[in-house]
Parts: sequence; C-alpha cells; structure tokens
Amino acid sequence: MTRRPVHAPSDGPLRQAVLEHYGDAFGVDDKPWQAWRLQDAPAQPGAHDVLLSDGEADADTIARVAAAGATLVETDREGGQWIDTVRSPMGTWVFSVAADTDQPHSPAFVAVLLACLSLHFPAHDALCLARAWAPGSADWPSDFARFPHVRHAALVAPEHTVAPFASCPALGLYVVVPDAEWIERLAPLNVPTLQLRFKSGDAAAVHAQIARAATAMQGSSSRLFINDHWQAALDYHAAHGAHSGIYGIHLGQEDLDDADLDAIRASGLRLGVSTHGYAEMLRVAAIRPSYLALGAIFPTTTKVMPTQPQGMGRFRAYVKLMQPVIPSLVGIGGVNASNLREVLAVGVGSAAVVRAVTEADDVPAAVARLVSLFPAG
Repeated sequence: MTRRPVHAPSDGPLRQAVLEHYGDAFGVDDKPWQAWRLQDAPAQPGAHDVLLSDGEADADTIARVAAAGATLVETDREGGQWIDTVRSPMGTWVFSVAADTDQPHSPAFVAVLLACLSLHFPAHDALCLARAWAPGSADWPSDFARFPHVRHAALVAPEHTVAPFASCPALGLYVVVPDAEWIERLAPLNVPTLQLRFKSGDAAAVHAQIARAATAMQGSSSRLFINDHWQAALDYHAAHGAHSGIYGIHLGQEDLDDADLDAIRASGLRLGVSTHGYAEMLRVAAIRPSYLALGAIFPTTTKVMPTQPQGMGRFRAYVKLMQPVIPSLVGIGGVNASNLREVLAVGVGSAAVVRAVTEADDVPAAVARLVSLFPAG
C-alpha cells in the first residue's frame, strides 16, 4: 500500500496570526507553503514544499529535493545549539542558534517558518526568523541576540570576534556613479558621499579611474568609496598616505570571499557592504563593517538584483534589527526625490541614489534638491 504524506505538526493559529499581522507590510504568496517531516513527505515534492530532516539527509534525498526545486532543512543538535542546514534553489546556508526546546522542529517553529515563506522571505531568511521568534510573542523579531550565527558561508567563525572597521558617521546623500568623470563633476558640489562603481577587468583602466577620482577629492568635503576594486584602492591609498582622497571601500556579497578583509581593516579605510536580507546581514555583521547598505528598497534598473525589491516593510524591519549593531546604515535601490523622505523617516542617516543624479537634466539642481530633503545638521 502506498504511504500517504503527512504534514509536519504546525501551530495553525500562530501561522495565521503572523500572516494577518504582517501580510500588509510584506505581501502574501498566492500559493500556501507546506512542511513535511522527511519520512512523511511526498515522493515528488514541489517548489512550495519544505522537508524537515532530523539530522543529515542522504545524498540521494538532497539531490531529489534539489531537482524538484523544493526546500530541505536538516537540523542537528550540537551541545545546547541547533545546527540548521537550509538547502533551497537560492543555495545552501548553515546556521547555529541556542536551542529553546528539545524539538528540532516544534509546531511553533514550523508555523513561523511557513508564514515567513508565505510572506515572500527566501528560505534562509525564513529560517533565521523562525529561530529568532520569541516564544508566545506576536512581535516581529528585532532582538539581534536571538538570531542565528552563520556557519556557512561564514566570514568569521561563530566563536571568534574581530576588531571593527573604522566607523562612519551618517553618510547623507550617497551618489553612486560609473566613472571618474562623474566624480570630477560632483566633488565640487560637495556631495556628502560618492562611490566610484567602475566596471572593468582592465587593471590599468581601473587604476587610472581610481587615481582620477581620488585626485578630484582634493579640496572637496565629499567622502569617496571605491566599489569592488579593493586591491587597487589599497595600493593607491598606501602609495599616497592618509590624504589619498579615498575614504573607504564598498563590496557586494559576492566580493567578500575574495577580499583581504584584514588588509582593508589595517589600512584604516572604511568598509561598506551590500545586503539583501536577514542571512546576509547576519553574515556581514560578524566582520563589523563601517556601514551596511540595505536594499534594494524599490525597483531599480541599474543593477541585476539577486532578490525582488524589498519594499518599505522589510526595510523598516531590517533597520530596527541592525541599527543597534551597526549604526551607519544606507538605504539603496530605486531611491529618488519622490521617495527619499519616506526612506529617511525610517531613521537611517544615508540614502544612495544613481539615476536621480546621473539622468538629471540639471545635475547641480538635482543634487541641491536631494540634499535639502535630509534633516538639517
């Protein structure tokens, strides 16, 4: 006789309460998510199925779940901690967190996990939220100490701490531009913060662009960040000393594994990092960067994003969680004069723009207008 699939035990009222409280802020998936203990799961799971394994799953199971586009959560006990491995179409993450109960997948955990998936959070972020959710609470998690540590892909082992990068003040209007010519145009306007995001694999061209941009900083009050090309920025800064004109380096998630973070920290340059959700924020917080960029808040055409636009609901939640840990935060993604006040009202001291300046008919006027939207002082 064919075995019938059986859903994993879940706290239905809690799941419904989470969806009702936060559906307007985050949006709700049209198709419900389902959770199954691995031994009770359908033979052919679908993209909205989560399989829960007590301990490590075998290679055939992992391959079968991956081929179906489903999600697998494997949980082991290690001392007083749960070790969760989340395998989904968005990759594999491993987390550790203090064990609140003796059940690896309690009904409350399953309820919050499913609710967060239905609220459009990717599986690795939904896992973080389910583990951080305070028992008996209806409040969205914002206590950083309750969130898991990232074990893979970790930048720092959970048991280790590192010195922080040099701190940043509130960065104000943060304009991201594609080449040094734009830096030369904007530096005389004393834009609070500028970023050179020059995309090229030509080392000579990169060095030339950095040199032009850094030279343009002389006599300007602007702060200059170099995107991606951390080694070239370090080389220029080392050759020109404390007055090199370079204030910091900005890296994306994909750049962190290859960058020499110790060398950047030792140089005294600031480090900013792009993040797109809970797991990435937790991963980056361990290296104690100078600032986090949170986004993309609104739709943007300037960059292919790994996630959908986050929206203001997620942005508010991210700021509430991260501001006590990393005070300097930057809202980014689709920000312009029409929505800048809404972004700043969340409490961040900086917002990044691209097209609001680079596609403006009158660049000085656009800059002046954007700067005027920031609180005085």
